[in-house]
Amino acid sequence: MFPPVKIISGGLEIREFGPQDVASVAAFVAAGDRTALPPGFPEAVADVEGWLADTVHQRRLSGEGVHLVILERATGEIVGSTGLRDTDWEAGRTEIGYGIHSSQRGRGFATEAAGAVGRWALADGGMRRVQLHCRVDNMASLRVAEKAGYQRETTLRMAEQDGREAHELAVFAMTAAG
Repeated sequence: MFPPVKIISGGLEIREFGPQDVASVAAFVAAGDRTALPPGFPEAVADVEGWLADTVHQRRLSGEGVHLVILERATGEIVGSTGLRDTDWEAGRTEIGYGIHSSQRGRGFATEAAGAVGRWALADGGMRRVQLHCRVDNMASLRVAEKAGYQRETTLRMAEQDGREAHELAVFAMTAAG
């Protein structure tokens, strides 16, 4: 399993979601705003407290991955989320994902968080490789990966289905070997 996560990087604090985030997460859920929350977040405000108390931490304890909140240190405001998933402990590999609230984009938060979490996973999280996949037509995400220090390795053709349309995915990685 991953150790507890608390990363201070630039103007950000990155840590596991917790009970202290109930009001902020409930406000995002009530507003139907998914851009700052990780996959699998609750659909109903009534489920937020249980999700934060149990589900989020079980993910880390099971070794599957970790859901992390991205906070702007100056304001304490949630600006997005990031996390590790599809972790293979034997191979020493995990995949990072991230999302920034639409009102906070363009401020470098995704780049800072993706780089910091990748470096943490390699130095303290027991990983040898952190992968990142993004659609080749998502220019913002491609720039984030490159600026955060991930190296582009290949393109997976027709690897993601969105409705009726198939998309190609760029594969990036950060490794312990550099």
